[in-house]
Amino acid sequence: MCSATSSPTGARHALISAYRVSLTATASISGDIPSLLQHAYSRHFEEQMSSIQVTEMLIDHARSILADGLPLSMNVELVDDEELPDAMHTLNQGAVWACLVGGGANPDLEDRVLQKAREERPDGNEMHDGVRKALTAEGKNLWFLCRMFFFSLNVAEKDGESYQYTEYGDCYHHRMYMGRLFMLDSANHTALTRARMPRALQSSEFVDPTRLTFPACLKVAELEASLPAWEKHRMVSDVSAKENQTFIVTSVGTVMAGEDSMVFTGPVEEVSRHLFHPVVVPTLSQITSCMHGTVLGWNKNGRLGLGRKNDMSGFEELPFRVDRIIPDDSINVFLSGRRLLFAGSGNPLIAQSGLLPGYRRDANCLTPTPLRFPERVKRFLCYIVVAWASDDLTHLCDYDAQYCVPFEAAEFGRTAVGNKWVDSFCDSTGQWFRVEKVSDGVAELVECEAPTSHWEITPVDVDPWAEL
Repeated sequence: MCSATSSPTGARHALISAYRVSLTATASISGDIPSLLQHAYSRHFEEQMSSIQVTEMLIDHARSILADGLPLSMNVELVDDEELPDAMHTLNQGAVWACLVGGGANPDLEDRVLQKAREERPDGNEMHDGVRKALTAEGKNLWFLCRMFFFSLNVAEKDGESYQYTEYGDCYHHRMYMGRLFMLDSANHTALTRARMPRALQSSEFVDPTRLTFPACLKVAELEASLPAWEKHRMVSDVSAKENQTFIVTSVGTVMAGEDSMVFTGPVEEVSRHLFHPVVVPTLSQITSCMHGTVLGWNKNGRLGLGRKNDMSGFEELPFRVDRIIPDDSINVFLSGRRLLFAGSGNPLIAQSGLLPGYRRDANCLTPTPLRFPERVKRFLCYIVVAWASDDLTHLCDYDAQYCVPFEAAEFGRTAVGNKWVDSFCDSTGQWFRVEKVSDGVAELVECEAPTSHWEITPVDVDPWAEL
C-alpha cells in the first residue's frame, strides 16, 4: 500500500472503496469478488462492514443498474477485437439450453411426453412413473431463473426436433437442438441424458448413437482423424438414410453402405461389403463432355429414364435434360425444360389420370414419355395421389376419387378420421382447407388446421400438350 492507505483508517477506506467498485466492475467476471473483498475486510479488521456502509453500496449498485443496465449478451455492439466475457449469460442459446437440460431442467413445461404416454399406454403405470420421475415439476423452475434461460427454451421448442415412441411398457423420447441430442428411455434413464457424440445434423425416429469408422474410405478416415473429438460433425455436409441405404456426403467425397451398394460403389470384396465405400463419381472430363447430366441408382423397372431396365454400376449420361426429379416408389417424373417426363413401372394413378394416353397400369414405361396436360401446369405431385395445379384450379386423382379444388394449391394433406382419410389443401397464404364433400367434380371446402401428414405440390412450369 502507498502511504495514503498504509494506516488502518486508510486501509479500511481502501477496502470499502474497492468493495463498492467491485459491485459493478466485476459483474461480468466469474466468481463472487465482492464477497471475497467483504471477507478480507472482516478478517483484517475482525469486524463486519457496517450495515449502513453495505446499504449505501447496494443503493449505489442499484442506481447504476437503473442508469446503465446490467451487462448483456444479446444485442451487444462490440468494438473491433472485443469479445464477450466467458460467462453463462454470454453463451449462445444452444449451449445454454444444453447446460440446463444436462443439469436437470425439464423442457416439457406442458407435460406432453407424459400425456402422450398415458394416451398410448393407459395401463403402463410403471412407465408413467418413470417419465414423471425423469421430467419433474421442480425441473421446470430452472427455465424461469432469467429471461435468457426462458428465451433459450422457447427457441429450442420452435427450432429443435423431438420424437416419442411408446411400446411394450417403455417410453422412448428424445430432443435435439443445435446438434445437442438428449434421450430419455423410461426403462433405463432417470433423466434426459446427453448423447456422447459430436453435434448431430439430424435425428431419425429412434436414435441409438453408434460410432462409425471408414476403413474402406481412406480420404474420409484421414479427414475424421484430423478433427478434434468434439468437432467430427464438421466432416459431414449431408446425410441420406432411407430404407436400407445410407449416404454420407463429406468434403472429400460421398460414401455409401447398404442394399444394392455395388450399384453406387462398383464391385467390392465380399468380406468388406458391409462397410462404407466411396461412391463412384464421374471424372472431370466425363462431366464437361456430358450434355444433359448423369444418373445412378436402382433401375430394375426402367425408372431412371435410360430406355432399359437392367442393373447399373456407375453413373451414366441421360438422353435428355433434367431440371428436377419428382420420385415415387417405382417411378420417376423428370422436369425437363417445360415438360414432365414419366418413366418406370406400372402406376395405376397415372393410368387413371389420363395424363399418359395408351399407358397400361401394369406396364413398364422404359422410354421417358411426356405427360399430356390440357393447360399450363404450375405445380405437380405424384405421391399418395396424383395432383397438378394451374392458375386457379387444382386437379386430384385418387383411386376412388377424381375432383378439382378452386385455387392453386401449394400443399396436399391427409388426416385419418375414424376409418377413412380426409383430404385437405393449403393455399398460397398458408391457410388449410378440408374437403367436406365433392359435388359435380368440385370439392366443397371449409377452413381447418394443418393436417397430420402433408406434402408439397412441387413448383413446375409446364406447357399444355400440343400434338406435333
